[in-house]
Amino acid sequence: MTLTSYLPLIFIGNICLIFIDATIGYHAAPILARLGGREQSAAGPAIIGVRKLLAAVVALYMFFNCVAFYDQKTAFLILISGVLLLDIAVQLVIRSKLKSRQGR
Repeated sequence: MTLTSYLPLIFIGNICLIFIDATIGYHAAPILARLGGREQSAAGPAIIGVRKLLAAVVALYMFFNCVAFYDQKTAFLILISGVLLLDIAVQLVIRSKLKSRQGR
C-alpha cells in the first residue's frame, strides 16, 4: 500500500485533531486571557476575543486540511497533522503551567 492510500484516514484523523484542539482552546481561553494579570469573568472581552480567534484558526485548519486532501498532497496533509499535534501539545503545556502558577 502506498502512502496516498492512507489519505482518507489521515484526513479523518486531522478532523478529530481539529476538534480536540478546538475543545482544548475553548476551555483554555479563560486561563490564557488571564495572562494580562486581571481577573475576568467567563464572558469578559478578552476571553470572547480569544474564542473568536480560535474559531478563525479552526476554520483555517479545516480549509488547509480539505485543500491537502482533495488535491492529494500527502506531504501537506502530514504537515498539517504535525502542526495540529504541536498546537495541542503547546496548549496543554501552557495550560498546565498557568494552572500550577495560579495554585501558588
